[in-house]
Amino acid sequence: MRKAKKIGAWLVAWVLVFSLLVPAWASNSDSNVVKDAAQEEVTVNGDQELTQEQDREQEQEREREREREREKVKEKKRKHNEESVTGEVYKGVRNALQHVKNPVARAALQAILEGRSVSEAVYEAKALLEEWKAERKAEAAEVVEGLADALQADTSLDEFSKAKLTKEISKLLREAGKAERARQMLEEILDKLPGDDEAYQELDKAYAATGDLSVKVFLRGKPLRFDVPPRIQNGRVLVPIRALAENLGAEVSYDNGTVIIKNQGVTIILRIGSPEAQVDGRAITLDVPAQVVNGRTLVPLRFVGENLNAKVQYYGESHLVAVTD
Repeated sequence: MRKAKKIGAWLVAWVLVFSLLVPAWASNSDSNVVKDAAQEEVTVNGDQELTQEQDREQEQEREREREREREKVKEKKRKHNEESVTGEVYKGVRNALQHVKNPVARAALQAILEGRSVSEAVYEAKALLEEWKAERKAEAAEVVEGLADALQADTSLDEFSKAKLTKEISKLLREAGKAERARQMLEEILDKLPGDDEAYQELDKAYAATGDLSVKVFLRGKPLRFDVPPRIQNGRVLVPIRALAENLGAEVSYDNGTVIIKNQGVTIILRIGSPEAQVDGRAITLDVPAQVVNGRTLVPLRFVGENLNAKVQYYGESHLVAVTD
């Protein structure tokens, strides 16, 4: 009996121990499973991020390759354009070389054909041509016109660089007896750069060299045309008012011998034959009054232009006036 009780007690003890060990073991197993799952998730996420990063790098490399291909195409087109333009650019130079015998003159042109830029040749020619004597004028003209042809055909220059070289060549053309060509080139530049004061100075000299001493008015780089020519009286330039005012965006009206000009809140009043004028009610005395010539009303250009907020510059060698904003 005692033996049976002893065995029963042992069984109860083992049951209690087993009941305590099994949950602990199960808990550890579950923990390990969770840890393994978490580790697996981290590994998967890491692999995904690595794959995404690799994809991004590959896409960036493909984009860089595409950009390199685009640059190659651009470079190919640029070289093609340069090759197609080269013949035209240097045509004038080659023609001039056929006629120019002086070795110094030929050197200036040959510089272009040897691969040097038009600008280098222009400045080299400038230094050389200044040393030439009057008997070489015809030869100098051939050289400079060859340079002018090359410059006008050169598409690699921006507007400001081309304007600078044009002004240099215009001086050489004028000195070589080709003032009309100089005038044409300068007017082309002013059409694009209407505020270039140096170009107006050179244009004034070119006009004077051609013998054109009539009063000329340029508005924003373009010559104004008048049916009655402007004139100078007592040192003042008079111009037909309607052509000037309307090209400046102003309105002109007449009332019994009075000229009324309005623009952007400014009102100018002039009376035919009277030295008195008004600007927004303020009285001003003119050196030369408004007057009628061949049915057109002529007014002092500087007075009207400046009171309409324009800049007026007079160049005296050929009587050229530049009106700019």
